[in-house]
Amino acid sequence: MNNRIRSVRFFAPVLTLCAAIFCGASLAQNFPNHTVTFIVGYSPGGAIDQSARLLAQELSKRWGQPIVVDNRPGANGTIAATAVANAKPDGYTILVTATSHNLNKFVNKDLRYDVEKSFSPVAMTVDVSNILVVKADAPYQTLDQFITAVKAAPEQFSYASQGIGGIPHLAGEMFKLKTGTRIMHVPYKGAAQGMTDLIGGVVDMSIPSTGSVMNFIEQGKLRALAVASNQRFKQLPNVPTFAESGVPDFIVSTWHGLLAPADTPPEIVFKINADVNEIIQKEAFKNALLTQGSVAAEPLTPDQFSQRLKKELKIYGEVASAINLGAQ
Repeated sequence: MNNRIRSVRFFAPVLTLCAAIFCGASLAQNFPNHTVTFIVGYSPGGAIDQSARLLAQELSKRWGQPIVVDNRPGANGTIAATAVANAKPDGYTILVTATSHNLNKFVNKDLRYDVEKSFSPVAMTVDVSNILVVKADAPYQTLDQFITAVKAAPEQFSYASQGIGGIPHLAGEMFKLKTGTRIMHVPYKGAAQGMTDLIGGVVDMSIPSTGSVMNFIEQGKLRALAVASNQRFKQLPNVPTFAESGVPDFIVSTWHGLLAPADTPPEIVFKINADVNEIIQKEAFKNALLTQGSVAAEPLTPDQFSQRLKKELKIYGEVASAINLGAQ
């Protein structure tokens, strides 16, 4: 009898582990078996919405299930993020968001969720470098010429962003810190009016994502001076990086990615991640993104995506602290 008891005690944890592994594998194998919802915190037609719909179309084909793209714009994406943070953690409700998701931590002190703890990073889909642009007929042909002009007339230059706390805002402040320049920040309630005023000469520069200004550059309405990446942008091979232009360690990018509610089963997170990573490596998908002005991200595991977000929070947290962002 004692031997039987000892055997039961020995094998019970093993059987429990095997059952957990089997259940996890079964859960992932059966996912999804009904409609999945992508909640997007931005209006239809924008870069994030476009990449979300493109991915949803490809995943729907792969999964044999419909994927609904639910746009819930407003409050810099926090309305959508709140909805997903409170959703059932089963993989059927996914947040499609961007870099601004992280930045909301420094801008909005009244968030009803925790930027890090309320979500499980799933996959990054797009990674687009930001780029410094001026109006096409500006007298500066290079970044060095622009910096020289700004230093010669401090506080007489301005830069546009789509709002306080967004990537173009923090990129502008990083630029000022790294170059020792003084440039007035002019926040807009969206990117469109800021670009209109930049083209019209109301403001002097901006550092938006390449995707958001490619059409203006190709149309000859804006001039690109430097790209905030380790390497030149494929579609603008003649535009140098900041490092090549004398401003080292100036790397700024705008990502799009998928976040699930916290406590979503890791088996489901890994399945979605694997399927997304296969899709974003296909040439047809990459080319479709390029037509939208976006660039497919390098495939990351959920843990690598999580580490990317943590690193980004640290970098932008330092900039936010330096400019006292929360008080603006």
